[in-house]
Amino acid sequence: MLLAAGGLALAGAVLAGSLPDGTDGHRKAGKHAVAEPADEHGVGTVAERETCDDGRDAAESYPAERVEGSAVEEIQDRGQLIVGIDQNSYLWGYRTPDTGEIVGFDIDLVEAIAEDLLDTPDPDIVFRAIPTSERINALQDGAVDMVVRAMSITCERWEHVAFSTAYFETGQQLLAPRNSPIDGFDASMAGQRVCSAEGSTAAELLARESNGADLVTAPNHLDCLVQVQLGEADALMTDAALGAGHVAQDPSMELIGEPLTEESYGVAFNAEATDLVAWVNAVLEDYREGGAQSRWTAAAEARLEGYLYGENEPPPSPPEPLYRN
Repeated sequence: MLLAAGGLALAGAVLAGSLPDGTDGHRKAGKHAVAEPADEHGVGTVAERETCDDGRDAAESYPAERVEGSAVEEIQDRGQLIVGIDQNSYLWGYRTPDTGEIVGFDIDLVEAIAEDLLDTPDPDIVFRAIPTSERINALQDGAVDMVVRAMSITCERWEHVAFSTAYFETGQQLLAPRNSPIDGFDASMAGQRVCSAEGSTAAELLARESNGADLVTAPNHLDCLVQVQLGEADALMTDAALGAGHVAQDPSMELIGEPLTEESYGVAFNAEATDLVAWVNAVLEDYREGGAQSRWTAAAEARLEGYLYGENEPPPSPPEPLYRN
């Protein structure tokens, strides 16, 4: 497997790069490391689960089918899968400090997809690290075959790219130092500098409802964490799933309140690569299958236990796939 950095600076190397030891991305969690789940209606929810103008759930995708169309054939003829990832998201996609290997929940999924597409247990994968704001451009320009980068499925993004069925569910949440005056998504944010990644759903949410905060943006959510550590921002907003990784990296931080939205992560593709979307949806069907013995559960236990759910507890179930008629 190769990593093409694509010009991305490692912001985490400043302060947030002190990842826990070990190559499996797993360690014991502190008492604030597990994100609180939203209740049935999402406590403090700003946006309910998104329904698009045509009445579809944003997470609906093309039916699962291994079809050898042009996008699939191009990858198979090349003998190599090129994937846009994040190399700075602890738990999801990050470079281990001792070996330099890229690991995480997203990376485990990439490996399963590549094994199936290329029909080999040792597939040739090129990882291209791309900033949040460049994910859609990378797909439209053909720089990558797909993006597996904790990318939330939204109706607006469907206008530019296509998505697989959901492989994880999360929501936006504030993250701040433990001594922060911010105690929720409310007036306590007024006058505070809140950072979000450019082009992220967090940035969109804050633009709609800032609660008087001074909004700051950065190329990636980890850059926002560094800004908080350097005193250049007072808090950040990101997916709760990513925020749990930040707490694991920096125990002086904590997740504030509960998730504000209901969102799903999906694999993203060029909008015209519908055959590839359908193929990956078929891979995801197999990835989820098997309950406690599934590859999805194995990845959750290896990467997320003690952070997104308690130690020695069963992991959450994978989201049920939704398909377009």
